[in-house]
Amino acid sequence: MRTTKVRPISGAALVIVSIFALSSCGSGGSSDSAGTPQVESLADSSAGKAAPPEKADAAAPRQAVVKASIISTGSVSLSAKDVGKTRTQVQRVSDKYAGQVTEQETSEGDGDGPSHARMVLRIPSKSFTDAMSDLEDAATLLDSNTTSTDVTTEVVDTEVRVKNARSSIERIRTLLSRAEAIGDVISIESELARREADLNSLLAQQAALEDQTSLSTITVDIDRAGPGGAGDEDPGFLAGLSAGWEALGGSARVLAVALGAVVPWVPVVALVLAPVWLLAKRRKQGVAPVPATGPADE
Repeated sequence: MRTTKVRPISGAALVIVSIFALSSCGSGGSSDSAGTPQVESLADSSAGKAAPPEKADAAAPRQAVVKASIISTGSVSLSAKDVGKTRTQVQRVSDKYAGQVTEQETSEGDGDGPSHARMVLRIPSKSFTDAMSDLEDAATLLDSNTTSTDVTTEVVDTEVRVKNARSSIERIRTLLSRAEAIGDVISIESELARREADLNSLLAQQAALEDQTSLSTITVDIDRAGPGGAGDEDPGFLAGLSAGWEALGGSARVLAVALGAVVPWVPVVALVLAPVWLLAKRRKQGVAPVPATGPADE
């Protein structure tokens, strides 16, 4: 009986088979979901690594207990007689918690200092609650709002995707280092460039999440208090007094406008009515009374 010996496939032959499979997948126009696992499996075989342990490692962060990632934002509306002084107090609160003022707008008033100021603060998330409390006490509080969004799942998912993307790139680089044909090199480099672009996008998302979860955003609006204003100590009486003065001033302006419109017509009306009045007066003076006649005169 004749026996046939099976020769083991050398490493070079395995690499050639892997490159051929990769180039055929690229030319066939398959989707990322279908092409990526094949390329990774071939790279694992050429490097002598098994895929299942890496998948288990990728799933490990999901099973482990992770720290909650919260995006906190807040807004505070204040009223103060001295907007500039209150603005300085808000700056001190930011410095107290190692924060920073990223935006600042100031509207100048009528000579008594600024009438409005708007400041955007970035405060470490661990000090968000304390910073909000201090800002609310900086002046007369008009309004305060806070919003918290849990993005823990998104953070963990992004970390896993970044780890998998880096592992995939390393496997593609292994195939590239063993490729010899120009066509295979071009195909592998194209796939490598695509995966590196995906990794850069994931890293940008991860950096944005890190910034939003590590630093909280607080917007502070400061309005100058005045008679009848929102921050006045006695808004009832002074608001009514101010409204009354404004109504009186408005009525006076209306009367002044009406009087100004009538005055030019007074001489014209006088010239027209004066002759009529004189004629009526003369007729009344020139007509004598007629005596009454009775039966005796007949």
